[in-house]
Amino acid sequence: MDTEPGNVSGGAVSPVWEEALLQEFLYAIGHLNHVEQHLLETDSAVGATLFGDIVDLFREQRKLVGQVMFLVGRIEAAGGGGPDARSAWESVWCALKHSTTALIHIDECIEKLLKRLRETGDAKYADCIKTLLRVRESVLRGLMDMLKRGKMASGALIEASARCREDLCLEEAEKK
Repeated sequence: MDTEPGNVSGGAVSPVWEEALLQEFLYAIGHLNHVEQHLLETDSAVGATLFGDIVDLFREQRKLVGQVMFLVGRIEAAGGGGPDARSAWESVWCALKHSTTALIHIDECIEKLLKRLRETGDAKYADCIKTLLRVRESVLRGLMDMLKRGKMASGALIEASARCREDLCLEEAEKK
């Protein structure tokens, strides 16, 4: 069995490699979405659209990462996916996007609480951190389960909303 990373030539791909790749896609989507959020918050704070064009740039890059993630999913399904697999992906896109961003926010909460724990030594912060680490683990597991179920569901999932299709720019990708 061929388990080389990146093998899309028909040989089997290691489940560990596939899961690691999906996690990297999720982190990338979440971080890019988080960049958009921070720039929008900055514009809101200053009352001007200083970063509007940069927000658009990052949004487009996030959409491209999502499109590649879906394409890789179809490639690795070895022809078993087709349009139904894409519909399954589209149906969970918004949930994936928001969950990945939540994961990034959880990481930031943990970082801030770690700093507070170092400053104060208060064990209550350690308990909070442990709880958030469990939440983080559950959210990541949920994200991975969403992806796996989306791949398995094929045509069983309802068609995606127009908003999700627009968010992924699937219409533009199909025209190219």
